[in-house]
Amino acid sequence: MKNVEIGPIRPPSENSSLLIRVTRGCHWNKCYFCGLYKSMQFSMRPIEETIEDIAMQAQIYHEKNFTSCFLQDGDALVLKTDYLLHILDALNCYFPNLQYITTYARADSITRKTLSELQALRQAGLNHLYCGMETGSDQILKLINKGFQADTVVESGCMAKEAGMILSEFILLGIGGKELSEENAAATAEALNIIRPDYIRVHATGIKPESKLGEFVRNGSFTLQSEEEIVVEQKSFLQQLQPMDSFYINEHIINLLLEVRGNLQTDKAQMLSVIERFLQLPPDEKLLFTVGRRLNIFFLLDDLKKPALHRQAEESMQKILRENPNIDFAVLCNYIRQSQI
Repeated sequence: MKNVEIGPIRPPSENSSLLIRVTRGCHWNKCYFCGLYKSMQFSMRPIEETIEDIAMQAQIYHEKNFTSCFLQDGDALVLKTDYLLHILDALNCYFPNLQYITTYARADSITRKTLSELQALRQAGLNHLYCGMETGSDQILKLINKGFQADTVVESGCMAKEAGMILSEFILLGIGGKELSEENAAATAEALNIIRPDYIRVHATGIKPESKLGEFVRNGSFTLQSEEEIVVEQKSFLQQLQPMDSFYINEHIINLLLEVRGNLQTDKAQMLSVIERFLQLPPDEKLLFTVGRRLNIFFLLDDLKKPALHRQAEESMQKILRENPNIDFAVLCNYIRQSQI
């Protein structure tokens, strides 16, 4: 029996989902911040091969009751609707208890489909799209070579919602650097206020040195933000989001303040208060928490109050400063963040 083929990535929220690979890599694969698929040539898996994997996983996991399935790799919506409907039929046949079938979806892949196609996919079970809009700024979208503009982000999000799909939008804090921080916060909030997605999934940017964006950092055209500056950007972004029935979440370990999460209708003030607690810390405690979080000593802001963890973070900080008294903590923290994605 051949091995089931599994792709390299899935959203954090799909950690317990059945994984079915329908494409290999990313058909765009030109974003300047992403290196995940650069060594991989994009291809669509033959439909018979994919259905064979579905059948094989049904045998392997016959005692496991999957309720969610994620279609890999980078964007299943690029596939023709008929292909996807065949895959969805097979999934529903072999895994009849599935409640959610999900996938990454680029904005321009969504807009290439008609509303009736999206509705057909929704009725067949594909009911949750994860969209990497990254930002609502045309200037930043061009900077990172995303391949579409903000109007496509808004149109695609509205189409997904009109089709009755659950919509998660990923946004990147710090993706515009110091130069475009305010632009990123304002334009991204403006786009999301129109789309009104079900989930706003916030990620801090970790710029990989080998990426094109890393080259921009080295040549001085892009300036890394400190962790505090990224938090200030997040505060501005959150303040500009309108009350809506959307769940705002810092879900990835790459984020500094993991407790900033909640419904924008009911929890916005509480989320902003957590951000303000961090920003009001004395400078040395603020830096200590930042370094302690990046070294996985602290997990939540309240961990600063735990003497043993506080002492461990202080010792780690002293070691860093002994070995490199002139260390740039913005560079250090970016290095750690990019290693986590």
